[in-house]
Amino acid sequence: MATVTFDTFAYVKRLKSAGFTEEQAEAQVGALSEALGEELVTRQYLDMLLSDVNKGISDLDAKIERLELRLTVKMGALIALAVGIVTTLLKLK
Repeated sequence: MATVTFDTFAYVKRLKSAGFTEEQAEAQVGALSEALGEELVTRQYLDMLLSDVNKGISDLDAKIERLELRLTVKMGALIALAVGIVTTLLKLK
């Protein structure tokens, strides 16, 4: 079976520029996809997937920032501890 490549977003856009309403254009795309017997992806579906991916990236960025803050605090504490130990050792001499 041959694969059909079909840009639904461009088709809807072209129909709308020819005077179709959004609903009419989407109905045309739906009818054509049924006639072709193919599962066609709509722009809205792709936007939904992209928003899910972006949400995942945002969550990952937030986790990385929290880890960075924790590491900075720990490094600061270790430096303060090291300075305290060196100061104490110098006073003991």
